[in-house]
Amino acid sequence: MKYLKYIQYLLFAVSIVLIGVFYATQTGSMDDKILDINLFWAYALIGIGAVLALIFPLAKAFKTKKGVITFLILIAGAVVVIGGCYLLAPGTPIELNKEVSAATFKFTDTALYVTYVFVAASVIALLWSAVRNSFKR
Repeated sequence: MKYLKYIQYLLFAVSIVLIGVFYATQTGSMDDKILDINLFWAYALIGIGAVLALIFPLAKAFKTKKGVITFLILIAGAVVVIGGCYLLAPGTPIELNKEVSAATFKFTDTALYVTYVFVAASVIALLWSAVRNSFKR
């Protein structure tokens, strides 16, 4: 397990270097290559986090029958939330310099709504756990 700590330090170091280079060489142009590199690095970190967020619960879920049922309920809940956000997303076009399809607007609106729902759920869970723990003591 010690190698995981080294991988974490390596990812953190690469992130710090990229942020430093970005601010040191910032030109304010949207065609800046370091901006693209930082965005691709952020996508990679999000992808790694998403994969790990799926792998660890999967490994734990399939150990018991209750874990499998809980995992399936969690997946069904996520599908319902994403589906509801898709139905609520307006997909209203905005003025851009490029031609963008209506599906892209619908996708980005859905992603924003899903983000809002999960951030709100995180805040509510945080507050609920604080209140619940204060009554337990």
